[in-house]
Amino acid sequence: MASLKLLLGMIPSTSKIELAEKALVAEFEKLNSFSESEQLAKYNELTGLVNSSDFVQKRKEIESLQFRNSEEYSKEKEFLTLQKAKDIVLYFRTLAGSGLKSFKELDGSEKISNYESLEKILQSPEFKEKMKIKEFKETEEYKKLQEYNNLKNSSEIKNYYKFKSSKEYANFLNIDGSKRLERYNELKDYVASPEFIKQKEYLLDKKRFEKTEMFKEVQEYNTLKKNADIIWYFKIKDSNKFDILKHRELTFSDEFDSEKPDTKKWLTNYYWGEKLLKDRYSVESDLQAYTEKENFEIRNSILKINTKPQKITGKVWSAAHGFSTKEFSYTSGLINSGNSFRQKFGVFKAKIKLGDPNAKSAFWLLADKITPHIDICRTGKGKVWSDYFPAKGNSSKTSIGSRYANDFFIFTLEWTSDKLVWKINDTLVFTQTTDVPQEPMYVLLAGGLDKPINGMTSMEIDWVRVYQPK
Repeated sequence: MASLKLLLGMIPSTSKIELAEKALVAEFEKLNSFSESEQLAKYNELTGLVNSSDFVQKRKEIESLQFRNSEEYSKEKEFLTLQKAKDIVLYFRTLAGSGLKSFKELDGSEKISNYESLEKILQSPEFKEKMKIKEFKETEEYKKLQEYNNLKNSSEIKNYYKFKSSKEYANFLNIDGSKRLERYNELKDYVASPEFIKQKEYLLDKKRFEKTEMFKEVQEYNTLKKNADIIWYFKIKDSNKFDILKHRELTFSDEFDSEKPDTKKWLTNYYWGEKLLKDRYSVESDLQAYTEKENFEIRNSILKINTKPQKITGKVWSAAHGFSTKEFSYTSGLINSGNSFRQKFGVFKAKIKLGDPNAKSAFWLLADKITPHIDICRTGKGKVWSDYFPAKGNSSKTSIGSRYANDFFIFTLEWTSDKLVWKINDTLVFTQTTDVPQEPMYVLLAGGLDKPINGMTSMEIDWVRVYQPK
């Protein structure tokens, strides 16, 4: 039996619950977002950093630093030594001089190639034999000899080979591309860099710590430590405030934002009517026939299932006689998720205005057979009911009166492996701990009648949401 508090309507208002959940979700999303924020990551990084023994020790070391004992001093000294070294000085003098330039202009040229080819020919035994003949001066070989001598006596050739055999050029070749030159250039760039100049000034500065990145990190840490979001985050992150959100996952929902029921989610028929009969049907006690779309209306993201007087011919199912045709005086609508969604265990909830308590509006769960059958909420006989039918001829039910039919309330079923708990606006209605279903079930919502009423009544659904534990 429902509690006196429930029967007297002393439960939280629907708007209060929704606002509280909306605020909780928003704050939880903020918490999750902030937990991945750069600001928090930076604060955590700085917290570990500035409070570490290494950081404290490093600060002491910085304040006691001297330029003479630094790496910068050693590198500067190494550079100055290299800068004065004879081989380095001679290398750069050679590099800037005209001798190397002239040498490079001739080196590999056609002139040098021709000269060396002639020299090779003149030194050959064949050529020397030809020089012995009387008619030598009239031969082509003689012309080659003259050409060779002219080249050999030219200042260009003399200077070329003189430079090539010089100590200066030998030094140039020894230094050029060497590790020693590479080190010199590296150090030259290093001591001329803004970073070195700044670091040298810093090491010579008695107030050097205030000019370090470490000091900036300390300042940033102290600023972040006072930040309102940081304070809020650490105050709330380990609380149990968000446990309900942390331990559930949304698996199915409809906010009814489209113009008509979403056919990817809902059948507008009984599941087996769709699968086997390919037509709609009602059960023997129903006064209404179900239509495909005429009895559905969506406005302002609220689905209305209208039950209204209307003459219509439809099918009816009787356990004794099977299917037959019948004239109905009312029509209504039914939706179910049998094709798109089924779930074993979890939280099934919907925000519903049931309407006339004398009508037969319902939010329930089914599996593939008639039972188990769970009415999360339904109207009938002027009251709102919650029922459970684990098997044919076996049922548990409770009524919470009529006051919960004429406004929006959040009807919930919490289903675990060993318990079913019905709630309205987070207030306990009743609990079932025996014959708990152990198979996936799907969602149904429908209007209907088992007794005539005057005019039309509507069941209004703002949203449907299903969660599974995680």
